Amino acid sequence: MSDRLVIVGGGLASARVAQGYREAGGEDAITLVSADRFPPYHRPPLSKKFLRGEAEREETFVHPEAWYREQGVELRLETHAERVEGNELVLAGGERLGFDRLVLATGARPRRFGWPGEDLDGVHTLRTLVDSALIREEATEAGSAVVVGAGFIGCEVTASLHALGVDVTHVAPEDGPYAAFRSTALTEALVDLYDSKGVDVRYGRGIRELRGEGRVDTVVTSEGEELHARLAVLGLGVVPNTELAESAGVETGDGVIADDRFETSVHGIYAVGDLANQVDPISGRRRRIEHWSHANATGEVLGKILAGGEVRHEAVPSFFTEVFGLGIWVLGDTSHAEVVRVEGDFREHSAIAYYAEEGRLAAATCVGQDADMREALKERIRRHDPLE
Repeated sequence: MSDRLVIVGGGLASARVAQGYREAGGEDAITLVSADRFPPYHRPPLSKKFLRGEAEREETFVHPEAWYREQGVELRLETHAERVEGNELVLAGGERLGFDRLVLATGARPRRFGWPGEDLDGVHTLRTLVDSALIREEATEAGSAVVVGAGFIGCEVTASLHALGVDVTHVAPEDGPYAAFRSTALTEALVDLYDSKGVDVRYGRGIRELRGEGRVDTVVTSEGEELHARLAVLGLGVVPNTELAESAGVETGDGVIADDRFETSVHGIYAVGDLANQVDPISGRRRRIEHWSHANATGEVLGKILAGGEVRHEAVPSFFTEVFGLGIWVLGDTSHAEVVRVEGDFREHSAIAYYAEEGRLAAATCVGQDADMREALKERIRRHDPLE
């Protein structure tokens, strides 16, 4: 009997692990366990094209369901993994799956704050295809919505709901859209863009409570403002799903601690995607990266490693977002760097913000730049080029 590789998680990283493993010649039996009702899918469309009705459900799938059969991957959907005991994965209901190697790609869940009224009908977080479909369905009748948060979910959902004809108020504790990028020029340009589209922007505010009789009808901000809304979407970050790892005795800390080959503190158990906390090969700092490009690349690399390949993940972190048709690329790690120069004008949809750390290029935020320019910037970041 062949060894068994078990992968837990229903996102991009888990699908890429299976794909990378098979493409690298891995022949072990693979079982992919996911609590989701659909095969692994891409999450970016959930706040953009799929939410706006511009993409069908199947278009979000990483692979069609038939691909898993063709590749000899047993796909166990709507299956909850409860804990790890030794070399067995215990499923809800008591079934046990033995494994020789286990990949944890359990991702993260939306952060909740326990505000009064958070459980009212019409109040949503966004993480799954079902979430996105429900928000889109309710948007057709809601008329008005409040979206909370100025990160990816908050900014993209605000723009998408506006495109669906919803009267949107965008509330966030941050100073403006994507303030976490730490580029004042970009944030100010986006505030103007949202305002020009007729979005009611309320930045620098938190939420006090949500009110309604059964269904939300009012969102009260930390300033005491009462905002009418029949739909509310909360996008204030995520919490990594470490429970399964903890049951296995794996070391955790803002995710699951893993080495450069994705192996955890327990031999034979690996972590990848949103869950994995690794040393970034470019910045040299341990961090957890939640973006599509990271899950896409690292999932494939881990699959090849598990098949016996001598490969490493050495890519410059990058991610993409789009609001009101404006595409924004962030390259590198902005968290410890400062913007030292902006070339162009974000308001004119053509600009680059350069970030420096100890005098060297650490990151860049780009609007209106082609792929060749972005690749050149990545290479400069990889080399840690001096930046005057």
